[in-house]
Amino acid sequence: MTSTAWTFTIPQERVQDFRDLLADLNKDLSGLAERARDVGYHRERMWLQPNQDESAEFIVYLEFDEGVDLTTFTERLLAYDSEFTRWWRPRFESFGLPKSFGEPLLTWDAID
Repeated sequence: MTSTAWTFTIPQERVQDFRDLLADLNKDLSGLAERARDVGYHRERMWLQPNQDESAEFIVYLEFDEGVDLTTFTERLLAYDSEFTRWWRPRFESFGLPKSFGEPLLTWDAID
């Protein structure tokens, strides 16, 4: 399994807008699920971690399908187009995007 995590800061004045966007997304996850299948990941976890200054860190964790790496995922995600992404992308991108995905330092999988 290959996985990645990334984060970016949501400014204080936009935190409630971001919560509202994720509440709207949570009403119907079918577009997100379809994108995941087509792009090549099978698990996504999102957190909003409050900061002392009332901004928040948006944290995302993804587990990729077998044979999908970060480069493949990124290429597919950027090229993917659907009704869902036409709704989601402009709203999500209005909050900013991470500057990079960083450098993986350690990948570890527990084996049963």
